[in-house]
Amino acid sequence: MKRAVIYARYSTDLQNDQSVEDQIRLCRSHAERLGATVVGEYHDRAKSGASMFGRPGLSALMQAAELSAFDMVIAEATDRLSRDIGDLAHIHKNLTFRSVEINCVNGGKIETLQVGMYGVIGQMQREEGAKKVKRGMVGVVRSGRNAGGKAFGYTPTVGKPGELEIVEAEADTVRRIFEMYRDGFSPRAIAGALNSESVPAPRGTQWNASTINGNGQRGNGILRNPIYAGKIIWNRVRMVKDPSTGRRVSRINDKADYEEIDAPHLRIIDDALFEIVQRRKAERGGEHSRTTPKSKRLLSGLLKCGACGGGLSIVGADRSGPRVVCSNHKESRSCDNNGRYYVEKIEHQVIDTLRIQFADTAIIDAYVKEYQAERRRVEIERRRGRAQAEKSLQGAVDGITRIVEKLSKGLIEDDDAAALLPGLRAQRDHWRKELAAEPPLANVIEIQPKAVSIFRQNVEALSEILTKKDAEPSIELAQAFRQVIAGVVVAKRQPAEHYQIEIKGYLSSLVSPEMSAVLMVAGEGLEPPTRGL
Repeated sequence: MKRAVIYARYSTDLQNDQSVEDQIRLCRSHAERLGATVVGEYHDRAKSGASMFGRPGLSALMQAAELSAFDMVIAEATDRLSRDIGDLAHIHKNLTFRSVEINCVNGGKIETLQVGMYGVIGQMQREEGAKKVKRGMVGVVRSGRNAGGKAFGYTPTVGKPGELEIVEAEADTVRRIFEMYRDGFSPRAIAGALNSESVPAPRGTQWNASTINGNGQRGNGILRNPIYAGKIIWNRVRMVKDPSTGRRVSRINDKADYEEIDAPHLRIIDDALFEIVQRRKAERGGEHSRTTPKSKRLLSGLLKCGACGGGLSIVGADRSGPRVVCSNHKESRSCDNNGRYYVEKIEHQVIDTLRIQFADTAIIDAYVKEYQAERRRVEIERRRGRAQAEKSLQGAVDGITRIVEKLSKGLIEDDDAAALLPGLRAQRDHWRKELAAEPPLANVIEIQPKAVSIFRQNVEALSEILTKKDAEPSIELAQAFRQVIAGVVVAKRQPAEHYQIEIKGYLSSLVSPEMSAVLMVAGEGLEPPTRGL
């Protein structure tokens, strides 16, 4: 008698939890008619058939098939296995390779021809179902109800699906945000004010500028959401599944596909205030403000706050030039470093420090020599760790081989093997992943005299450029600079105190390409590094 397993699945769209038991009963009756012995049951509850990902029951079935634990898979229909033609073909191909037959209550034995036919039908039914759901949601929107998604300031009406009610406490916060932005406050300043007053945020524990600002194309964010002006706009985005991961990702639709309906009962902001806010946002960059090219300084993206590690960003300018402040302090007041620093002063300080540090090759040689010693120590540790990982991997592989051999000789029960193999396979996959992630071992470390010379020339050229007002370094010089400098940490400033900076840089541009990047730390007038820097 053939050994059979049953697979059952229901989706959240059309069926309920009892459907799994109903399918299993049908499949057991079908197995009796075929004269097969049921040796296992697999199921997935509330899982879509649009993808193989995220279905532990199907995954366990395919793993058991690798162990030759059964000869036949019985399902109510092929669409229980998958509603995607590609996934169904993949399942059939893998099971056929292992001499496992697919037999359905509705359809009988599934051959290649049936896979193509039922696969197309299943996928067409799934896509048609999605279209019907969308048509239903369009009807919901056109009736003035909400088709999904939660907006700050509203709550669902109990007993009336799709209808929303205004939450007055949250609506007051929405009005305040619009009024503050109209009066010239930035989203970051508004977020900071709300956080300082402990006003409850829509999500999480604090307000952020992105929560208020949102995205123009997607119509999210408080300042951009038309629902506050009494309009519901639906279908701005659509969700599609990534075939390589099974995850849903959003795609922006054309404006012609939008569904817009007036909903005066949901109005929180009057039209005049809403239009003023939208005009101000358009003047400050509009929908594409995030992608609008902006001029960059030499240290753009490299400046870090010494108090929290966050980035420093431009906050304004005066006669002495532009200034920066901690982004975390500016965004949400989550950092207490409110110091403002002149960018040009930091730039000059960085260049002067580098010029001192690399005035002659002796200091560079000291860095590289220390790096070489540390590198050799790390390589020894890596070799030891790799040898241990390879030993562990081989142990897991040998363990799997022994169990499979015992299974083939009947020396071990299927249940015992099924209990032991998952753990060994997890160990095998873990050690394979660990070994694959390791970079290749390096054997040669050589100092590059030309790189040292070029680096010194770049530092001098940058210094000359920065002495000229409004001068910008070339792309080539900026790139060379960023190959050496990984970041500049600016310490929290005390009153009447000079800037204290810490330069974190790479040695990779001064040594052979085989060397991995390693951080060096330099302050003003520091001596050559010691081990561990």
